[in-house]
Amino acid sequence: MATGGSWRWQMSSPLGDTAHDLFWQQLLRWVVSDTPGHVSASVPAQMLLDNGAVNLTADVRDQQYNPAPDAKVEAHILGPSGVSALVEMSPVPDSPGQFQAAWSAPKVGAYLTEVTAQRVGKELGRDVLTFQRMDGVAENFHTEQNRDLLERLATQTGGQYWKPADLGKLAASIPFSEAGVTMRETRDLWDLPLVFLVLLLLRFSEWWLRRKWGIV
Repeated sequence: MATGGSWRWQMSSPLGDTAHDLFWQQLLRWVVSDTPGHVSASVPAQMLLDNGAVNLTADVRDQQYNPAPDAKVEAHILGPSGVSALVEMSPVPDSPGQFQAAWSAPKVGAYLTEVTAQRVGKELGRDVLTFQRMDGVAENFHTEQNRDLLERLATQTGGQYWKPADLGKLAASIPFSEAGVTMRETRDLWDLPLVFLVLLLLRFSEWWLRRKWGIV
């Protein structure tokens, strides 16, 4: 857009038309919309997956937008089921105007945090941010192998962590259980070969005795 020629647009507009003025107001507002305020708060991630630990960070500046390392910065946190906390943020060494605080979200849900900064009883500014804790979903986002966790579980449960190169020794390392495995199988008596042989032997014995005694 050739901004130097926008006056031609206004000159060709009807008298009383404020479209040109409104255009420049919105353009200038858009240019400065990303300018940070006196207090700019942030968190590393807005989604806490299976872990409530969160690090709050705030960048505080005075009325001349110079760093304000002597400000008193607090974070007011509201969460689900009546969770409420007031966390005082500490200055970050070697970073004037930077403040931080560590906090742990105790329950699952969304949290609203308002960070305020004061100096000599006068408010410098405030900022609002949100984050959310979700449990039972971390395995859907972190699919890589957690070797430290697996080795710790193996040690605690009496097992062993196996590497792919050692899988050839796995079969020889599995001990036999003395308890054994019990399996019950039900069969009909008449369908057993042993029963058939017993009946056949009884029938043959009867015939043999009858012949011996001369009855047959």
